[in-house]
Amino acid sequence: MADLEERKSELKEISFALISNGAPHYIQGFREDTGYTGEIYTDPSLESYRLLHFKKSYWSLVGVQSMKEMIRASTSGYNQLLIQGEPDQQGGIVVIDTNATVHYFYKNKEPGDHAPLEQIIEAYQKAVAR
Repeated sequence: MADLEERKSELKEISFALISNGAPHYIQGFREDTGYTGEIYTDPSLESYRLLHFKKSYWSLVGVQSMKEMIRASTSGYNQLLIQGEPDQQGGIVVIDTNATVHYFYKNKEPGDHAPLEQIIEAYQKAVAR
C-alpha cells in the first residue's frame, strides 16, 4: 500500500480501499507507518478473505522467504512481531472497475509476497480506458 500511495498522483481516477483483519484501533498506526490516506475497513471475521479465497495457513509463516521478509520489514521500521490481526491470513489485491469487472486479482502466498506494482498500475489503466 505504501508503494501505491507514493504513485497515487498517477492514478487520479482510482479509489483505494484496504480491508484489514485487525481491530479498528490499529488503523491510525497503520496510516502513520505507511502514509496511506485511502479508505480502510476491518474484517476480523475474515469473511471477505474467505470469499476471495485468500490463503490462510500457519505454514505460510515459517518459510525462508517469510523470515527474510520479517527481517527486511523490521529493518525498515515495521515490527512484524506486533500482531494486529490473524498473522496466518494472507491478503492480496483486486482491481475492480465501477461495473464490478475484475481486471486484476492477486493472492499473496506468504508475508512479503506482493503483487508487482507495475501489473497493478497496468490493470488500473486498462480499467479506466474502458
